Amino acid sequence: MVYKILLISIILIPIFGTIVGLLLGRKNEKYRNIFNILTCGIELLIVSALYKPVFSGGIEFVYPNIMATGLYLKLDPLRYIFVWMTIFAWFLTLIYSTQYLIKYKNRNRYYSFFMLTLSSTLGVFLSENILNLFTFFELMSFTSYALIIHDEEEYSHGAGRAYIIMAVTGSLILLMGLLLLFDYTGSLNISELGYKLRSLGGIKYLISWLIIFGFGVKSAMFPLHSWLPKAHPAAPTPASAVLSGILIKTGIFGILITVGELMEGDVLFSAIIGVLGLVNMVLGGFLAMFQTNVKKILAYSSMSQSGYLIFAIGLMGILNEEGGVAIQGTLYHAVSHAMFKVLLFLSIGIIYMVLHELDINKIRGFGKHKKTLKIVFLIGLLSSIGFPGFNGFVSKTLIHDALSKAHIMYNSSLFSVIEVLFTLSSSFTVAYMLKIFVTVFLEKNEHFTGQYKKYIKKRAIIPLIILGVFCIYTGLNPKFLINIINPSLDILNVTGVYVYSKIYTFKNINSSITSIFIGILIYTLFIKKYLRKEEDGKLIYKNPTLNWFKIDENIYIPIFLFVYRTSLKIFKYIDKCMVTVFRNIRKEYFREK
Repeated sequence: MVYKILLISIILIPIFGTIVGLLLGRKNEKYRNIFNILTCGIELLIVSALYKPVFSGGIEFVYPNIMATGLYLKLDPLRYIFVWMTIFAWFLTLIYSTQYLIKYKNRNRYYSFFMLTLSSTLGVFLSENILNLFTFFELMSFTSYALIIHDEEEYSHGAGRAYIIMAVTGSLILLMGLLLLFDYTGSLNISELGYKLRSLGGIKYLISWLIIFGFGVKSAMFPLHSWLPKAHPAAPTPASAVLSGILIKTGIFGILITVGELMEGDVLFSAIIGVLGLVNMVLGGFLAMFQTNVKKILAYSSMSQSGYLIFAIGLMGILNEEGGVAIQGTLYHAVSHAMFKVLLFLSIGIIYMVLHELDINKIRGFGKHKKTLKIVFLIGLLSSIGFPGFNGFVSKTLIHDALSKAHIMYNSSLFSVIEVLFTLSSSFTVAYMLKIFVTVFLEKNEHFTGQYKKYIKKRAIIPLIILGVFCIYTGLNPKFLINIINPSLDILNVTGVYVYSKIYTFKNINSSITSIFIGILIYTLFIKKYLRKEEDGKLIYKNPTLNWFKIDENIYIPIFLFVYRTSLKIFKYIDKCMVTVFRNIRKEYFREK
């Protein structure tokens, strides 16, 4: 009973914190900040304390007559990874926020929605009833929207508009899939749906693709990614950090549940998911290289890293019962990306705190003399490119091993092409991260020497150091995280566990170094030579993609306007017909009278 109370408290505590924090903030902002941090700290302690009971059999909480079908929460080893990762990142980001937001307006509103977003995000991961999951998913969209438009500038409102339109559209299509799902199966409990979908035939593919559409929006899956490069730069940096590091994972979690539990690793379905993930990996990395806004680079990077996760989920289904290594790679990279992406965003946020600028040409050389900031950003960089000794190396090695396993299993030359694209995507990551690091942290700029140290407080730096230590520890000690991940394989009915002692082999290290070397060449021969132009005696980066084809402006908006205007005319015609019919009926009625 105690464990059940603790389980429901994971969702309720942030809501309680929102109400109390809002009231405290009106009286004393310092007390509000302390209270919020304590609230999130208690959350982290509760989840950490639940480790043993969760891995001993899991915890469930059922309360009938809520949301029509009842509230059904579950914390098992798979969900635990996402829940702990979320609270840990949120706790550190909250500490950082108390420094970052000092000069911001509407701070009380920000913290309220920040805590509400935490509650709804945790609700997504804890829901065993898929209708509960949808409800929390929708709440998360609206609470995070308030974070995106927080600055209330024209760009923020435009980004928020793009985000909420995509989010609501995705949610409506997801709901359509859930209604069909319930109509055909009579159940909404995730653990039961896979068994019941087996006998449905072709309709299960329609249902699953409708569900994938909704989750695909949140995970920035191509071609539903257009909101991401707008929303992440618009939000305050702490919000961008959790949007990129954590909220994307709600979509990934949904895709994982759909492929692994609902479709039970259907090979054709998984193959298409894998292809979409591969497109994300390559396209996101390619577009990131062109950007000049640093947060946009990191936003497109998140699209690419999300692609690794979607690709790995696809591999899980392709490998079927042998897909254990793909799930290990998926969950390891979910945690790795959350940590190094939050670290990178918060590092850039410190620069914005001081300069109020994100253009790479204007912040050039700022970090050259900021040793601590340079080191923590470098850790994030090395993690993201998969350098040996950092967590990104472990997770990408696991995913690559799953790809090699699929290559051997199917013996198709197509997998050789995929191997090349996988390496190319990793090389793009090296190239765009070098673009940031070399320009901001290595180049000289006489305007920035050391006079800004007073703006960089410990409460902003300490979270970065903790994240950096985590990235290194889970990179050097893969056993720690893999042992936590392995029980999740039973939940998804896969085997083929990868032995962590095989990660640091010559072959894997050589593969990583090869992609890094290619990335350095791309940076040197393409980014420095092609994307830098001389202007007023200075070499500055240009972004030619500003004039390129845009999927939202050139496809989504015209389609939306066409459907809207056509529907308007159709319903106007129907309305006229109905008025005419009723008028004639009325005339006939009175004539008979």
